[in-house]
Amino acid sequence: MKVLKFTKILDDFIGSRFIHYLTIDIEGFEYGILSELIGDREYAKAGIIICQIDAELHNPKFPNAHSSIKQLNPVRFILDFLDKPSPYIPIFNVPYLKHPPSKSFFC
Repeated sequence: MKVLKFTKILDDFIGSRFIHYLTIDIEGFEYGILSELIGDREYAKAGIIICQIDAELHNPKFPNAHSSIKQLNPVRFILDFLDKPSPYIPIFNVPYLKHPPSKSFFC
């Protein structure tokens, strides 16, 4: 499967870096994309503006979690949005299901 950069998708297919609503559930890889929106990371510097984000954040401790998130601290991940320069504030985070991912909303 061909992988495209988020900025390329926005520029080539959407024609804008302004997104009203983003929902993301990509089996653990959402952490990497969302973390690029804070501080001086790639998407923060690229001028991407997202009004609302609905993210399913997969539990790194789940037995089937992808190896790229096994060492991730989900609490630290959420706190980074408050500690580092970011226009996003996590406003709601709730676990669900037996081995819970959490539904998280950022504005």
